[in-house]
Amino acid sequence: MPASRHAQPGRSQAPDSAAGADASPGCEGDHDPALTGAIPGTASEAVAASAAPRDFRPGALRCLLPALLLGCCALLGAITFADPYALPATPPVQALLINSYDQRMRWVRELTTEVEDELAPPDGNVLLRVENMDTKAVHDDAYFAAYAAMLRAKYAEVRPALLLCSDDHALNFLRRYRDTLFPGVPVVFGGANNFTQARVQGMSGVTGVTEEHYPYETAQFLLRAHPGVEEIFVINDYTESGRSTAAELAEALRPLEGRVRLRWNSDVPLDDLLRQVAALGPETVVLLGVYYSDASERSATYEEAGLRIAAAARVPTYCIMGFNLGGSMVGGKLVTGQSQGHIMAELGRRILAGEDPASISVRRGPGEFLFNYQQLRRWRINEDSLPPGSEVVERPFSVYRAYAREIHVIAAFVAAMIVTIAALVVVMRHRARTEAELRKLRNLLGNILDSMPSVVVGVSPEGRIIQWNRQAVLMSGVESSAAMGRSLAEVFPYLAPQLPRVREALDRQAPVHGDRLTRTDNGVPRYEDVTVFPLAANGMEGAVIRLDDVTERERVREMMIQTERMLSVGGLAAGMAHEINNPLGGILQAVQNVLRRIEPGRAANDEAARAMDCTVEQVRDYLERRGVLRMAAGVREAGLRAARIVANMLNFSRRSTSSHMECDIGALVATAVDLAANDYSFRKDHDFRRLRMDVRIPPDLPRPACLATEVEQVLLNLLRNAAQALAGFTPPDGAPPTITIRAEHRPEGVAVSVADNGPGMPPEVRARVFDPFYTTRPPGEGTGLGLSVAFFIITQNHKGTFAVVSEPGQGATFTFTLPLGGPS
Repeated sequence: MPASRHAQPGRSQAPDSAAGADASPGCEGDHDPALTGAIPGTASEAVAASAAPRDFRPGALRCLLPALLLGCCALLGAITFADPYALPATPPVQALLINSYDQRMRWVRELTTEVEDELAPPDGNVLLRVENMDTKAVHDDAYFAAYAAMLRAKYAEVRPALLLCSDDHALNFLRRYRDTLFPGVPVVFGGANNFTQARVQGMSGVTGVTEEHYPYETAQFLLRAHPGVEEIFVINDYTESGRSTAAELAEALRPLEGRVRLRWNSDVPLDDLLRQVAALGPETVVLLGVYYSDASERSATYEEAGLRIAAAARVPTYCIMGFNLGGSMVGGKLVTGQSQGHIMAELGRRILAGEDPASISVRRGPGEFLFNYQQLRRWRINEDSLPPGSEVVERPFSVYRAYAREIHVIAAFVAAMIVTIAALVVVMRHRARTEAELRKLRNLLGNILDSMPSVVVGVSPEGRIIQWNRQAVLMSGVESSAAMGRSLAEVFPYLAPQLPRVREALDRQAPVHGDRLTRTDNGVPRYEDVTVFPLAANGMEGAVIRLDDVTERERVREMMIQTERMLSVGGLAAGMAHEINNPLGGILQAVQNVLRRIEPGRAANDEAARAMDCTVEQVRDYLERRGVLRMAAGVREAGLRAARIVANMLNFSRRSTSSHMECDIGALVATAVDLAANDYSFRKDHDFRRLRMDVRIPPDLPRPACLATEVEQVLLNLLRNAAQALAGFTPPDGAPPTITIRAEHRPEGVAVSVADNGPGMPPEVRARVFDPFYTTRPPGEGTGLGLSVAFFIITQNHKGTFAVVSEPGQGATFTFTLPLGGPS
């Protein structure tokens, strides 16, 4: 606010324009008080005083010691609180703020105060002058011309370095008269409504902040806070600014059409409007835009009009302007003079600091959610439902708010004492912080090493342990506190052979890789790689020994080798099957021709028999007596069986397509059984020919959509797994080793189960039976992928389910379900 500043040396002071009843807003005078000062003493006087004779008494020394102590304290305080960057005083920079309206308006007071506090604080170097145009009373061209003449006379000898203006009339005034009154002076505007760059086209050095309203955000909140609202009664006056604001509100609230009814006030006297507001029902809320003058052209301040409208309403009343928040007004997302003034001051500081106004873009005016505490309680609005960042004003009395100044003074005194004490112990605090950082870094390094899956051991050149991570504790069974400083050979003999590589790594200053180590963990071989890294820094030598478990990597490598081998064997088998088909076809054709040559009723056969002086029947009778026909039929049957085996091998080896088709589960099971019947181990420990197959497939079983070759692979893996479980095992009930295959229709699809009467599985094996690479067979006799691949095919490729039921000594049953209609 102008005229609220305390006089300071080197600063001009604007008197209060409202001091006299006839003084019009904006006509404040600016006067510089005379700078006077008195020199308290001279150097000659001080010398004379110091040279005056003194009569020392025995008690004088006792008085001198406290004086010296107080002087030292004062010197220490001066050193502590002195500003080492303080600069000598410089002449103040002049800034001029022109407000469109007079100082009675809360908007103007808040904006002016914020600009003054932020741009021209008492300890700053900016002198702010304030002029008020009072354009709510008159704003025609003649008034603008007279106002320009007044400023020309008043500031003839003063050239401000910065112009600030609030609201539209002041901006329009400067657009017309800036270049004649203050040519070249940069302008920062605020409170500009419906701003476009066209308004300042041709006007250089202009930037500022626009005035934006947020009725839509306010309406969104009130609809959430009052669920039963059906109508929003929007109030604006019919002045030029009121009609402009009404148009802006109508556009902003357009998205609410169809969700809530919007009603606008008519241009009536204020008393009539208040009666309309008082008659509103509970289904309506009021949204106040701007209201200054009614239909009878009777004017009131914005604040007074807002208070009367909110007091008359028996329903919740919201607003869009910060100066209307008070009385019975609930609040909303409001634009305030403080926020506008804050941004104007910020832009002004940047310009005074040397920044080009043309490089500073115009800022969009912010809004903030402000609510009245009493009205929130009145309308039962929970503060937790307010938008994030909302501020609640007019709360009940609190000690802190009532005595904030005294509390701040006490807090400042306590803070000063703390700072003084901190200055005395700064060295100790610095040392403590350094030690804390070292502990923190040490803990961080320890946590990093402990989180590593590898064994990490730090050793000195003599083989003494200097670092011991958590994995080393788990592997050796020795805690870190017990291992530190002891010999590696004593604590961890497993790594003792790596000590010669410590000196090698230090000599080469490069990592050294040791031989791969092999050990057995619960009967499972584990493979580990050893790497020794040299340490030589800050006068300390040593090395880090890292032990990495590469068992899984080795298993993957073996699996890849096995996969490549199986691919080669599969390709070779498919080629052999294709080549076998040719001689097999010749054999079957020859057998068929032999049988046809001895069939009676064929002319060629009868003619050949007569030539031999016999009949075809006699030849056939001879062959039957000698068993030739039976042997030929056996050859034909064996050839057909071989052809079926070759066909199944070729079909199984072909790449499957990506499309799911309806498949006959019975046919897939029969094919898988045929393939399994030919799977014969050279060790003869799971020969299918010694097993009994019990296949039970209903003839009316639905056909699920699936990939035939993949389901055949699942069945073949399950059959092989069952055969291997039965290898060398005799069921306790004396029954023959049996594999049972069943299929049935369930609500979730077609369920296929493969069961055996083998030894079964304990719970710990059953829990991991589908894990990749998990196998209970000896090394080299399995990859542990058969069941995991089958599980993946059913659950991922076919979106089915896979389960296993098994108990020790009771066999195992694997059941998978294929959904009808194909995978989703």
